[in-house]
Order: sequence, then C-alpha cells, then structure tokens
Amino acid sequence: MAQAALAREIPEEATEVALQTRIKAGATLEDISEMTPRYRDVLVATMAIAADLEIMTLPLDFDAITFAPSINDRIAVASALQDEMGHAQVMFRMLEDFGFDSYHQVFERDPKNFKTFFLLEFGNLSPIDVGLGHLVGDQAGYITTRDLEENCSFGPYSRSLRKVNFEENFHVKRGEYMIRHYMQQGPEMRKRVQERMDFWFPLGAEWFGATDDVKSRTDQLHYKIRGSSNDQLRQIWLQRLVPFCEQVGLKVPAHFDREKGIYVLDYQMPILLNLETLKWDFRTVTWPEKLAQWKKGGPLKLPGLTRMQVELWGQDLW
Repeated sequence: MAQAALAREIPEEATEVALQTRIKAGATLEDISEMTPRYRDVLVATMAIAADLEIMTLPLDFDAITFAPSINDRIAVASALQDEMGHAQVMFRMLEDFGFDSYHQVFERDPKNFKTFFLLEFGNLSPIDVGLGHLVGDQAGYITTRDLEENCSFGPYSRSLRKVNFEENFHVKRGEYMIRHYMQQGPEMRKRVQERMDFWFPLGAEWFGATDDVKSRTDQLHYKIRGSSNDQLRQIWLQRLVPFCEQVGLKVPAHFDREKGIYVLDYQMPILLNLETLKWDFRTVTWPEKLAQWKKGGPLKLPGLTRMQVELWGQDLW
C-alpha cells in the first residue's frame, strides 16, 4: 500500500516503480543516471547530513586537544580528529558528483545552515567528556553508518563507509578503555564520570531522532538507503552501551525488559535539556517542543563552526 501511494505522488510513475522494484529485489545503484529525482533527493540529504556531522567534530574536539592530560592523549585526540576530517572529505567529495561545491559547503555556508545533531553542539569540558564522547557519541555514529554500509542501495556510498566504520569503531573502543580506566580511579573520579554520563546518555538516545510511532518521513527505508528504523538503531545502541555501563558501575536511565526482550529507556521520549543548568528534565514533552530545542541548537554550534571557518587560522591558510 505504501509503495502504491508513493507511485501516485510522482510524475514518472513507471520509472519510479521500476526503480523501487529493482531496489526491493536487492539491486544496488552505481551511477546517478540510474536514480529518480526523489531517490536522488533522499540520498543527497542523507549524505549531506553525514558530512555536516563529521565537520562538526572539529570545533567539538579542538579544546580536547588543548586540555589532554598527556602527549599520548593529545596524539590520540588529534588522530581521531584527523579520522573525522578524512570522513568529511570522503563525503563532501561524493557530494561534488551531485553538483555540490565542497569549499562553499565547508567554508562559506552560513553556520546556521549546517545540519548537525544536538549531541555534537556542546563543548567537551574535560578528558572525561572525551571518553564519554567516544563511548556514547561515536557509538551512536558508528551504529548509524554501519547500517548505511550494510544496507545502502547506492553502492559507491556504501563502500565508502568501510574505512569510516573501521575507524569509528576504534574510537568507540578508545572510549571504553578511557571510561573503564577512569572508573578504576577511586570514588571521587567515579562520581565525576557518573555526573557527566547523566548529561551524555539522553543526548546519545536522541541521536537516532524521533520515535518510530511519530516519524512520518520513511523514504530512507523505502529506498533502502538505510536498513533500520530510528527505534531499531536506538535499540542496538542500548544493547551495546547499557551492559558496558552496568559492568563498569555506571548508572544509566535504561534497563533490559525481560518480558519484552529488549532494552528500554526509564523515561519516555522526548525530554528537554535545561540549557542554563545543562540538567535534563525527564518529564515528557511534545515532539514540537523537542524539535524546537534541536533547531535552536547547543551553545557550541554557531561559534564553533564560525571559528572553524575564519577565526582561528585565518583566511590565508586555506
């Protein structure tokens, strides 16, 4: 029924239905000429968001380099950041095939128009945040791009993510190593890690977007650009993160529901973050309220992207 409804909405019905049939049969596309306008729009929007997310890690992790506790930590942060910029380069290069000007997209576009996620819009305050960023944030990103690599019907994009995912998984492992290390440093350090996890965990749960019962745009799944829904990806994230937290002694607002056989949050999404106190209010709000907070963005987004474009290094470097 959904396929029939989609076909009625498009002008070139036969071409669209033929494409949908090919994709449903497991075919992959290798060239832009094989795409319908609607497929192309959905794919480009997916790749453009992914590219913006990679770029946002530059202002996010810059301070982490300066306060790294040792030269080895500084090298590790710089290495991870180099990975992320490599991922951005790959994605913006692919967007050039669809008519995008990469230089404009990165250095001349209004920072307000970058499509970044709330999790990336708060600066790291300490090395604990760096570890949690890898554990919570890179884990969410890895699960998202791993799904794209395994399922995306555009072959070149799927293959481009193999190296990306290898490196993202390494970032997650470093986060696990760091948090496991900090949790062994005594009660005061464990308290500090717990306080920051209280901030990070809901951000990670939000990474995957609105819950399936309210999500209306499903073209990514329809065209097999991705293979799993928001809730399915969130469940994988919970399956990986919650047992680790329980193992190291971190409390998170989620548990395994034996009756349902899945991990569930101890609160109902969506919830709001108080941007003044940076404390979560776990009372459920409406999705329009949550979307308004996402649209407003966190404190790092606009100054961070502006700094990335002009302030710190100056125009001449580029």
